[in-house]
Amino acid sequence: MKARILLGSIALVLAAATTAGVQTPSAVAATSRASALPAPGVSSTALSSWQTNSTVWAIAQANGVVYVGGQFTSVRPPGDPAGTGETPRTYLAAFSAATGALMTSFDPVITGTSSASVYALAVSPDGKTLYVGGLFSGVNGLYRDNLAALSTATGAPTSWAPSAYGQVNSIAVSSSGSAIYLGGSFNELGTAGSGPGLQARTYAGAVDTSGTLLAWAPVLDNSVTSVAVAPDGSQVLVGGYFATINGVSQPGAGAVDPTTGATTVPWTANIVPDNSRCAPPAVKTIVISGSTAYLGSEGTGGGCFDGDFAVTLGSTDKLLWQNDCLGATQALVVINGYLFKGSHAHDCAYAQEGFPQNPENTSGPFVPTYHLLDQSLNNGVLSHWTPNTNATVLGPRVMATDGSQLFLGGDFTTVNDQPQQGFAIFPAGAGTTAPSAPAAPTVTSTSAGVASLTFTGVSSPEFGTLTYTVYRVGRTIPIGTVTATSYPWALPVVHYREASLPPGSQWSWTVTASDGTHTSAQSPASAPVTIQSKNPASSYVTTVLNDKPSFFWRLDQTSGSTAADSSPHGFTGKYEPGTTLGYPGPITGVTGTSTWFNGSTGLVTATQKVQGPASFSVEGWFKTTTVSGGKLVGFGSSQTGRSSSYDRHIYMMNDGQLVFGVTTPQRETIESPNVYNDGQWHYAVATFAATATSGTMALYVDGHLIGTQATGPPQIYAGYWRVGGDNLNGWNLDAWGNNSQGTTEPYSYYFYGSIGDVAVYPIALSPARVAAHYAANAQEH
Repeated sequence: MKARILLGSIALVLAAATTAGVQTPSAVAATSRASALPAPGVSSTALSSWQTNSTVWAIAQANGVVYVGGQFTSVRPPGDPAGTGETPRTYLAAFSAATGALMTSFDPVITGTSSASVYALAVSPDGKTLYVGGLFSGVNGLYRDNLAALSTATGAPTSWAPSAYGQVNSIAVSSSGSAIYLGGSFNELGTAGSGPGLQARTYAGAVDTSGTLLAWAPVLDNSVTSVAVAPDGSQVLVGGYFATINGVSQPGAGAVDPTTGATTVPWTANIVPDNSRCAPPAVKTIVISGSTAYLGSEGTGGGCFDGDFAVTLGSTDKLLWQNDCLGATQALVVINGYLFKGSHAHDCAYAQEGFPQNPENTSGPFVPTYHLLDQSLNNGVLSHWTPNTNATVLGPRVMATDGSQLFLGGDFTTVNDQPQQGFAIFPAGAGTTAPSAPAAPTVTSTSAGVASLTFTGVSSPEFGTLTYTVYRVGRTIPIGTVTATSYPWALPVVHYREASLPPGSQWSWTVTASDGTHTSAQSPASAPVTIQSKNPASSYVTTVLNDKPSFFWRLDQTSGSTAADSSPHGFTGKYEPGTTLGYPGPITGVTGTSTWFNGSTGLVTATQKVQGPASFSVEGWFKTTTVSGGKLVGFGSSQTGRSSSYDRHIYMMNDGQLVFGVTTPQRETIESPNVYNDGQWHYAVATFAATATSGTMALYVDGHLIGTQATGPPQIYAGYWRVGGDNLNGWNLDAWGNNSQGTTEPYSYYFYGSIGDVAVYPIALSPARVAAHYAANAQEH
């Protein structure tokens, strides 16, 4: 799992050294991390509700009742295993929205062939009529050709009886109730045997409340899976597997006139994320809230777009944002200002605050990761609501709401690892589960009177920010708290520093986690630690110089264009445009600053060209909130611009993971499981020990070994050491090779944030020396 590193401290923690005139970079919304979003007000704990014996495809609600349609033939009480307690319900059932109990008075009998199913449900504005679509031929013994209208109170069919010559997938009712828009795989629509009879309608059409065919007739070239009407009635959105609307290229989704079906509402270019090598993006779900439509794509073909996106509706519809999680989005719903999504999200490397593809999922069938997620309506950023279901194929397939609860349907058989088939209700409010206890903290003492705790945090399926309370064993009063942001795929590694402890005393510590309502049990106790009586013998700068670096750029100048070399070698660098001097530095106890890099042009580059070393170490401190990645430090063939040869680099991926890469001549990498774009200072070291025929890579972050890798020797070429940016084209770590959004190369090859105290050595530093360098900075200890 990835982890987000946060530095917590009590009041006695030392602050970073500052200088007069220290500046703060301006906020750049497109490149910086979002703050943790609050809980969405929908519980992650499902009600104990009735369930179905097969897939649920459609859900609608009215008057405290949830109507559920699908391929099921029976329903059963909560907790009953399949085949027990079954009550017949043919493709349609009703449950209490408050309790999930079966509404026994609602029992229409829908008939058809062995492939019969209900795929679409919608309720009239007055809440009295339930419109039903799918693949069936009768209701309660009356002929109904894939369409029917029922009383919401009794389930009895009304006289409304238009016919669709083919499957109906979606129904949307206008706000006045006068028009019922239909989408599916039919090619004719109307009233069989009376009046004008069936008329041509290619995958979409509309009727009124009497069943009479309306003039609305958009022409699609493939099936429609979703129809939605703008609240002001100005346009109707259609989504599906089509590539054209009314003969014009409009893959996957588009808007048409609500009366004629003509394409009178233009969409800006590329409004639907698409890729020319993929089939149309197969928009499976559309939900409109206010003046914004939210659409989810299933994708057709490996790596094709199957995330979700938002469209601002108006005289011209415009793309607002897109979320690039891969995983066949099937269902969306808006509740309490959040967008809830049903999918099988398995790769969200391109979604802000997302997670990368699990390498174990690259062969054989998909192993879906997260079936339930929520997102910000403003920008599509993933939030923290992460209950889960299983799924035998795709899904969950459908979501609906009464304004506060989430009603869920699909082909799942478990919810939160508990048996629950086909249907579930997530009520309003908070869940009932406390966070699990954190692991035992690791504690060191390298400075007089100071204990430094490190522990891996936990996550909540609803709350992004958890509070960790630290205790010394043997004392009931906590010594302090620290907060950290968590996702289940990004657990925080939290630092806490306690000072003014008696030298020579010995202590252990424990930690609890709280979401504000529920508190975990205490963690196991740390191993006992004896508190030091002396500070480290050498300062950070002295410790670095004692290991004889090839050069040491403090990057602490406050004026000029030369990056001085603090080593005896005079290997200076040059500040290029896009760098700003005089930012707070990472090293405590030293009058020094750092340099800020703007993420697009900022660069410090060597003034001398050298041969790329065979054995080397690269180290530096960095601080960032970027979500666009970028190179921290590396070696390249060009002094400025984009190098043609480039490696021996440490760079950040979009989500904050670090990568150490060397070309041998194939690209060899070590990727951190943790993320480090939390706005705190971090220390990175990459080492390479070479022989004539082999090499060994190692990556360290904050004094901890991330990983090692055996390789061949590195390629040798002449070039320049560069800090802040260089080419990264081709450094693709995506386990799937590529996807429709690109690769796991960072969005930006240049780093956005502060960097200080960069050094390069002609040897591979030992783990002991890396630990000594980290310990020499009192800020972290």
